[in-house]
Amino acid sequence: MKNRSTRNLKISTRITLSAVFGIIIPVVVAVIFSSVMLSSITSYFNFSDVTTNSYSMLNQIQWNQTMSSISNELVSEADREHKYNAVNGYVTSIENIGAKVYIECNGTAFYSTADRDTVLGEANNIISVDTERNVNYFGENGMVIITHAEKQGECYLVVVENTNYSVEDITARNTAQNFSSLVFNKTSVLFLLIVLLFILSIAALSFITSRTINVPIRKLTEGAKNIADGNLDFNIDYESTNEIGQTVKAFNAMTRRLKSSIEAQNKIEQSRKEMIAGIAHDLRTPLTSVKGYVEGIRDGIANTPEKQKSYMDTIYSSTLSMEKLLDELLTVSRLEIGNIELNKSDVNLTDFLNDCADELSVELGNEGFDFEFINKCSDSALVEIDVDRFSRVIQNIVSNSIKYKKPDVKGKIILEAQEYAKSVIISIKDNGIGLDSESLPRIFETFYRADKARTKVSEGSGLGLSVCKQLVELHGGQIWASSEEGNGLTVLISLYKKEETDE
Repeated sequence: MKNRSTRNLKISTRITLSAVFGIIIPVVVAVIFSSVMLSSITSYFNFSDVTTNSYSMLNQIQWNQTMSSISNELVSEADREHKYNAVNGYVTSIENIGAKVYIECNGTAFYSTADRDTVLGEANNIISVDTERNVNYFGENGMVIITHAEKQGECYLVVVENTNYSVEDITARNTAQNFSSLVFNKTSVLFLLIVLLFILSIAALSFITSRTINVPIRKLTEGAKNIADGNLDFNIDYESTNEIGQTVKAFNAMTRRLKSSIEAQNKIEQSRKEMIAGIAHDLRTPLTSVKGYVEGIRDGIANTPEKQKSYMDTIYSSTLSMEKLLDELLTVSRLEIGNIELNKSDVNLTDFLNDCADELSVELGNEGFDFEFINKCSDSALVEIDVDRFSRVIQNIVSNSIKYKKPDVKGKIILEAQEYAKSVIISIKDNGIGLDSESLPRIFETFYRADKARTKVSEGSGLGLSVCKQLVELHGGQIWASSEEGNGLTVLISLYKKEETDE
């Protein structure tokens, strides 16, 4: 989960975090470095205690630190006894090197190494002093420091003097240089370590950020190369909700759609080739028949009126077959480009089916078929259809059943209609040769025939059921089939029932 949540970070978030950490880490390290430096230098050079009566920059820092500590204790919230003990701790070290201290609070002595007059007298011998002003004097004849502290009505005067103080024969500039050299020589190694840490931190952040971006981009590039090489089964293995993850997801989806589109295109192309071959085959058969009989008449083979009539009847029948094929092909083309408009009207289903049953009864009787009509619809059931177009749907289905009857078995067709709450279902069932499970889903495809050898060209074009499917769908209905090989075929049509309206 941790790995996944890190991977899901947006690129803008990664860059922002990298920038923030690039600022925070050096700042944190600098603070730590400063604290360590201050602690180390204070401890190493003993800034908090005065250790000598000889002037130097370090000595001056020690005096300033000591006086600051004394003043802070005097203005603290502690009681008088605690303040006295604390001040005594700071003063002891400077008294040990000969300094004298006098502290008073609101004009009353608080702490003294000697009395007020003695301390102020010796201070005046070193330099003329004014107790109302702060003094910081370091000279060859001694040292004097006077400071004041005040808080909540308590006014403290602190006077420190030391007659046993000297200034070495060295310029202030050289003293500062020696001190700086001493400090920086001791800390140069630590400083270099800090600089190295900065560099490593920035390099690590840059590496992590670039890696989290470069890895998925390399995978994306590899996927694009595989797809360009024709490997449409390649899937980019990268899961994330950030921008790159969404791009990878879209890329994989695009690859799947591209593969599906190419497969569909190949299937369409194959169907087109089969259709062209089917048209050529189905047109060639009647044309060959026409040509043969015309040649027979031309060559005088049909030398009697009876033969000539037989030849002419065959030529006429073949011409009708070609006309029917071309008519169905034109219908399919117009349906596919949406160039057919239905002339729909509200039709009483019972009346329509009775008319169809009458026509089918005569036709099927001539073909030697038994016919049965079962109507379970009410007399008021209405459907909105184009009567001519829908009659053609029924006729095409029946013609298909006639074509695929069982040899040496009397054919039978059952037309049945069943009414439901919002729809009606019309079924046409035969006792023909049926279809296997592989062929059944494809019988409504253009030019598809379960009869691969196409031995029954004269009995149909292979376009009839395709026309039925498209016409039914134009009516807003559905068409499907059920069958078992050797047990006949049932074609079912579902139509929405038209609600009867009041005048």
